[in-house]
Amino acid sequence: MTLKQRSYKAFDAIRLSFQASPLCTVLRILLSFIYAIMPTAALAVSTADFVDAASAILKNGRPYGDIFLPLALLLAVLGIYTNIGAIIELINARINLSLQQKLKPAVVEKQTLLDFKHIENSDSWELISRVSRDPVKAITEGFAAFMTFMQIIVNVSALLILIAAQVWWAMLIVLAFSIPMFWLSMRAGRKNYQAGRDVEKFNRRTEYLNEVLIGRDAVDERTLFGYGEAISQLWQEQYKIGWMHQLKVTAKTFLVTKGSSMMISLIAILIALTLISPVINGSMSVGMFMGIVSAVFGMANQIGWQMSSSLENISKTTEYMKDLSAFVELSQADGAAALPDKEPISFEKLEFRNVRFQYPSGNRYILDGMSFTLEKGRHYAFVGKNGMGKTTITKLLTGLYTEYEGEILINGTELRQYPASTLKALFSLVYQDFAKYYIPLSDNISLGDVAKQTFGGISKRELENAAVQAGLSNTISMLKNGLDTPLGKIKENGQDLSGGQWQRVAIARSFISRAPVKILDEPTAALDPISESQIYEEFEKLTRNKTTIFISHRLGSTKLADEILVVGNGKIAERGTHEELMKAGGRRRDWF
Repeated sequence: MTLKQRSYKAFDAIRLSFQASPLCTVLRILLSFIYAIMPTAALAVSTADFVDAASAILKNGRPYGDIFLPLALLLAVLGIYTNIGAIIELINARINLSLQQKLKPAVVEKQTLLDFKHIENSDSWELISRVSRDPVKAITEGFAAFMTFMQIIVNVSALLILIAAQVWWAMLIVLAFSIPMFWLSMRAGRKNYQAGRDVEKFNRRTEYLNEVLIGRDAVDERTLFGYGEAISQLWQEQYKIGWMHQLKVTAKTFLVTKGSSMMISLIAILIALTLISPVINGSMSVGMFMGIVSAVFGMANQIGWQMSSSLENISKTTEYMKDLSAFVELSQADGAAALPDKEPISFEKLEFRNVRFQYPSGNRYILDGMSFTLEKGRHYAFVGKNGMGKTTITKLLTGLYTEYEGEILINGTELRQYPASTLKALFSLVYQDFAKYYIPLSDNISLGDVAKQTFGGISKRELENAAVQAGLSNTISMLKNGLDTPLGKIKENGQDLSGGQWQRVAIARSFISRAPVKILDEPTAALDPISESQIYEEFEKLTRNKTTIFISHRLGSTKLADEILVVGNGKIAERGTHEELMKAGGRRRDWF
């Protein structure tokens, strides 16, 4: 299943369900239609036949055997009616499972293709969060709402025909009260979904605060600093704001729609009373009276409660589809899902020429006339105060942002002319806030060279060498199954690692990568000074013939560099070796 760029409507809930599970969707529609017909066309009529037969036996002395056929018919209809409901539930479960297998991956795939700017923009990220949080629930609820609404329309239509044959004006009264219910229910659905949109930012805050309160990553600092009560208070404040906003809208729509539902119930009682006269004068049988009255009260429940609920959900689905339409229209990055090239290109030189860049949601240039040249086989360190653009340089180099002014040349060719697969193979990057993958350690390290793992496979010896070079020997010896041990606590035999051990895993990915340019953005921040020194020594040995870019505040990495570039005010303020900059007494001295 693929989410195409188009304007999605509420009815697409049925279309998407059909795409996920065609047979089950068709069966669901057919059974819903049968299920809707039965209360009036079957239950009311069979009830009438049974009651009339019983009355005739008691009054007119008809043979007792005449009751068996109407009774059998009534029991059969009741049995079928009950079992259809159970079958529908099973089909719903199957459709839900199919959507989980096809729709959710389609949403995730679209998310992976998005331009990086949408991830860092708060407004677009809220849209992405709303669409991605539970797309299957939104579609299944919309599909179920359409089926319920169809059942109500079919059931009510059949019943109105039956009522019109007996008391024609009663049908007009039901219609007069039903039409406003449609409008009120749709309006309630729109209001409730809009309220959900408004509280999305509060939901994201409470989710973050909830992770701080109960997440494993923050448990040490929670215990040490005892900030649990203060964070809990913040969580309650944010949750209460969102909850109160949603409650006001829900309460208002509840009073309006359910008040109308009470009117429908009163109309049902009025219809029942008006039908007494035809029974008394003999123009309607007692059985038909009981069948119609039973169906009328069932209809009142459907119009008053089920219809309002289904229309609310249809309206919510309409609003969700608007978000889905906006989501699929978000711009995509070319080659975002492409694998790195099988073999990286040869790297000779990298050059920034008067590069200017500001983030899409920003109001100032982070890089403002940035120019520098990096040569093959040398080690460089970028230093500077926070917010000066050091990490922004890496985002431009790796193609996360392409809307910059000036030129970025790789081997004399503009960076934007290279396909994404080439850039992925050219650079190996380790961030300070690296990802933790709860998969086996061997797979964690293999992610450093996806191309080789995909096309030829990485040998166990290569994985062991990368792990040893990253200082993971002791860690591997403590794991139950060595490199094959699942990391994290998701799997039954999984083992978690310390922060420093996780960072060594991230560094091991860089060691196993064949990328000719290594970029390390504060790669040893979680390590102690001795471990950091050991890592840098190993790194220096392994990268002697490769180009390395350090983004750092630490003395160890800057001394390792052949040349240091000091970033300030969006430009390269100074550059030179550690000794040269210290002697010059410029900005470099401020870092030590």
